[in-house]
Amino acid sequence: LTKHGYKVRPASSGPAALAAVQAELPDMVLLDIMMPEMDGYEVCRRLKSDERTRDIPVIFISAIDQAEDKVKAFEAGGVDYVTKPIQPEEVVARIETHLKLRELQKSLEEKNRLLEEEIVERRMIEESLRQYAEELDAFAHTVAHDLKIPLSIIIGYSELLSQPKLSPEEQQKT
Repeated sequence: LTKHGYKVRPASSGPAALAAVQAELPDMVLLDIMMPEMDGYEVCRRLKSDERTRDIPVIFISAIDQAEDKVKAFEAGGVDYVTKPIQPEEVVARIETHLKLRELQKSLEEKNRLLEEEIVERRMIEESLRQYAEELDAFAHTVAHDLKIPLSIIIGYSELLSQPKLSPEEQQKT
């Protein structure tokens, strides 16, 4: 793996692996099932139960090739399972695949976070515009009401002025 540019931090036991992961979060964990003090399944379960480490991909590498062991590894939270003897090219290909998937997942999570922020911002703008529209509507209603009486008077006077002029005798009759 170091020949392919990966930094490798080996651990001799389950507790040592957990301590190493907590000290410096890795991009991925390659995990054997058979380890001193704690098996790989338990190490994986503990990684997946911790919020800081739950998204780190775990690939099991083991000589155990029984289907129930593979299922148990996936149930513990593993993303892949490679049986020994390993083919280095296969392991590198699987690592690169899972690292790319994790990178895409992080990118998607970031885009979702940005989208959620934009949704909140747009809702705030929408609410602000709704309040502005209500205030504008109330203002228009007030202006219309305040102008109604003076305009009615002006219309009434204009109608009177537009009528033909009556002679003084006709005015007395009306």
